[in-house]
Amino acid sequence: MKKAIMSLCLAAALVFGAAGVQAADQDKGNNPVLQFTGSVWQKSSLDNKLSFLFGMDTAIATEYFVNSREAELAAKNGKMPVSNLSKFEKGWMKAFKDVKRTTIVEEVDAWYAAHPDKLDRPVLGVLWFELIEPRLAAAQ
Repeated sequence: MKKAIMSLCLAAALVFGAAGVQAADQDKGNNPVLQFTGSVWQKSSLDNKLSFLFGMDTAIATEYFVNSREAELAAKNGKMPVSNLSKFEKGWMKAFKDVKRTTIVEEVDAWYAAHPDKLDRPVLGVLWFELIEPRLAAAQ
């Protein structure tokens, strides 16, 4: 149930983070992850980009906190703690731990500027493959 609520919050963060920008391609259906592409990102104001990242941070930090509390309770009750965090959530927390949101915006902007033929690529894909994974690999 909690995971479903967090998923809804994450979806809302994705949708409202791009508020003020026209909805993306109709071909992408109602999936906010697929709709939020480089084309939409480029048309978004800095405030909207920062709001999107704030929403992502908030949803992921909330999920991280809830998961930690559940693990504590499980351990307290003599049960094995289990993590419900996705690879994306864990990666986000590690990769962006000490990174300012403005830096993330600049890096996403720079990636799309360097790849103008890939404006249809979802922003979350750019965040994962171009920012989070390389940071995680560098940290190892």
